Amino acid sequence: MLATTRSPRSSLEREVFNFRSGEELGIPPYARVAARVMLTDGTVDLTLAMQLDPRRSNHLKKQFSVDGRAVRASDAVGRLKAVLFSPEDVGLIAGAPAARRRYLDVMLSQLYRDYLRTLSRFNKLLTQRNSLLRTLARDGVAHSGATSSGQLAFWDEELTAFGSALISHRYRAIRRLSALANDRFARLTAGHTLRIDYVPNLNLTALEGRGPESGHDETTAIVAREFTSSLAARRREELRRGLSLVGPQRDNLTFSLDGVDLALYGSRGQQRLAVLALKLAEASLMSEEANEPPVVMLDDVLSELDEHHRECLIETVSAECSQFLVTSADETLLTTPSLAVLPFLRLGDGAGDMSD
Repeated sequence: MLATTRSPRSSLEREVFNFRSGEELGIPPYARVAARVMLTDGTVDLTLAMQLDPRRSNHLKKQFSVDGRAVRASDAVGRLKAVLFSPEDVGLIAGAPAARRRYLDVMLSQLYRDYLRTLSRFNKLLTQRNSLLRTLARDGVAHSGATSSGQLAFWDEELTAFGSALISHRYRAIRRLSALANDRFARLTAGHTLRIDYVPNLNLTALEGRGPESGHDETTAIVAREFTSSLAARRREELRRGLSLVGPQRDNLTFSLDGVDLALYGSRGQQRLAVLALKLAEASLMSEEANEPPVVMLDDVLSELDEHHRECLIETVSAECSQFLVTSADETLLTTPSLAVLPFLRLGDGAGDMSD
């Protein structure tokens, strides 16, 4: 929550804190989380406070502060960088594309200060443009007429500018993330190749063959040209359906193992190892791009792995520079010899307690 300002457990933030908190003080339910983060260039104090608004049901007041100074949510994201693996993340591979887009957005918002602001602006533009398209569709406006062109011109230009910036960030990040994930997957299991492909809503063949030296601005310019032509080509269909059909809101990621689609043909064990490799790759990417290793949280990661893969995972984790938090409902899994190289704190002292 301190890294992203949102709970990874629930989309309803009302569920984050105790229903009866605040009763003794006679105030609405509240919650607060704070940390002192030790970075490579110093320390920073982060605080997130939330309180239920008694005037509006299920509405929260949220306040973020950095070193005691109140800031906007967009300015708090990424001060602490964090990577989380939980058992539910296995669904990233076989689940709906929206979950993979959200994964990308959470990762890139922590990495690039401008990404979250660009995403927020794009989503607002998309809502407004969709509203206009529905109005034009209802009124039967011709796709090739001056009315549709005139009213959509501004929204097309803005959507292209912000959407192309998002796609550029995603395209460049996934190219590197795929290579890092394949390397981590090779450490977890021998003799297989993991590949992650970014599947944009645009034809980006013009970017193929370009090396990593191609900058964000150059990539964005190429994407923008394709974005503009795609909008023009699909104008008729958009007006017929009253919906924007071009842009990063329709992007996807695919995972393949030795050229075979993991979503369709991969076992749960293979999918789990692939997501683990993805998360470890994400941690490495953050270290590379931000020169700051993230906190990596592996929640109940060992329970569904056999002994061999547990050993491989722990050895891989040990080679990274990040701080790792490993939890398990089975304390015996945390006594494996390889885990002894990682300092850890055990929380709780009774059966059923989680252990760190």
